[in-house]
Amino acid sequence: MKNSTILSICLIAMVSIIGLSCEKNSEEVKFMEVEYGILPLDEHISSITYIDASGKPVVTDDRAEFVNGAKKLSVSAKSYTATMEVLINNTTQDEKRYIIGILVDGDVRAFENVTCPPNAMALGKVEYKIQ
Repeated sequence: MKNSTILSICLIAMVSIIGLSCEKNSEEVKFMEVEYGILPLDEHISSITYIDASGKPVVTDDRAEFVNGAKKLSVSAKSYTATMEVLINNTTQDEKRYIIGILVDGDVRAFENVTCPPNAMALGKVEYKIQ
């Protein structure tokens, strides 16, 4: 009788431990939408560097990746630093003005006004740390 009581207690303890372990592993990974934006997105934007969902920088000169001036990513809700750099090559006689920004789940979190003088180049950078 004593052995079966000890065995029962051990089985209950083991089932409880396994249940807690499985509960921790089944935690749902939450995602958020990070959106990089450039207004206006025109032919004077010569390159864009942004941090992708895996945390690595991506450099592109393909403005088509930014549909209507925006690039949306689904990012896990852990620590993540959203960063975007925009290189502008203004070949006109007029000053060019841009707004670059970062939205998280639709809310503006960071933005910068970037001005590029006539016949010059400018680099704009915006960054937001998500914790």
